[in-house]
Amino acid sequence: MPVRGAAGRLRPSQEKGDEIEILTFAGGPFVQNTILVACDDGRTGLLVDPGAATPAALAAARDRKLDIAALLVTHAHVDHVDGVALAKAETSAPIHLHPLDRPIYDNVSEWATFFGVPCEQPPPPDADLVPGVNVAFGESEFEVVFAPGHAPGHVMFVSTSEPVAIVGDVIFRGSIGRTDLPSANYGVLMESIRSQVLTLPSETVLYPGHGPETTVGLERGTNPFLLHLNGGRGA
Repeated sequence: MPVRGAAGRLRPSQEKGDEIEILTFAGGPFVQNTILVACDDGRTGLLVDPGAATPAALAAARDRKLDIAALLVTHAHVDHVDGVALAKAETSAPIHLHPLDRPIYDNVSEWATFFGVPCEQPPPPDADLVPGVNVAFGESEFEVVFAPGHAPGHVMFVSTSEPVAIVGDVIFRGSIGRTDLPSANYGVLMESIRSQVLTLPSETVLYPGHGPETTVGLERGTNPFLLHLNGGRGA
C-alpha cells in the first residue's frame, strides 16, 4: 500500500513521484483542512478546498517545487473556499466546482459576515465538476463522485489507482457532516454515505474536511451515526 504524508510531513520511506502524497493543513475558526495533493509525477500539485490554511499549503507546494494544476472544491461553504482568492492569485490554477453549489459560492461573502469570519469573495469558477467524469492531473486520476446532503453540490474525489478518497464534509472520523444548515438534508446525506462511501473498499483512506484521516472500515464498524446502515456493499 502506498505510504502517504499527513499534516504537512513527508514520511521518510516515501520516494518522490512514486505515488500520491496527501498533505493536510488545518486552520481558521472552523479548523478546516486545506488539502495539498502531490500527484504521481512528483511535479504536479492540486489544492482541494483552499481554506484558511491556504498560505501554509502554498508554501509546502513551493518547497516541493509543485506546479498547482487545479483548485478543486468539494463544496462551497465559506470555510472551504475562503482561501480560493489567494490561491487563484498566486497560482492562476483553474477553479473546479459542482454547479449546484454555485449559489452558495457566489454569496460566500454574505455567509462569512453571518458567521463573523473574514473571506475575500473568490473569483468565478473556471470549470464544472461533473459526477462520473474523472479529472486527471500529473499522472493521477480521480473520479468525481456526487455526494450531496451536507451541501447540494457536494462531491468527493476518489483516486482511480490508490485506496484514497478526499471526502470533504460528508463523513468524519466518528461523525458525519452537519445537516442543520440551509440546503442541507439529513436523509440525502445518509444515502450519500451509504451508497458512495461505505461501498468503497474497507482499506480506503478517507481525508475529510475537518479532523484526522480515517478509513472506510473503521467508520463502517465504529461510527455511531452509521451502525444502522449495516456496512454498505454486501450487507
